[in-house]
Amino acid sequence: MEIFGTAAPFVWLAIVAFGIILAIAWIILPFALFGTKPLLRELIVEVRRTNALLEQRRVP
Repeated sequence: MEIFGTAAPFVWLAIVAFGIILAIAWIILPFALFGTKPLLRELIVEVRRTNALLEQRRVP
């Protein structure tokens, strides 16, 4: 059952390499998400502060 002909070893190597890269990314992803949480909280605080300042400057 030779699907890829003579390129079969290279195709399997590419599939294995992609699988390893995907596994590494899958392991690292949760740490990246948890690392952004404090930054997002800080951004929310700054947006609220900016909105309050804009509300004060609004002309009735």
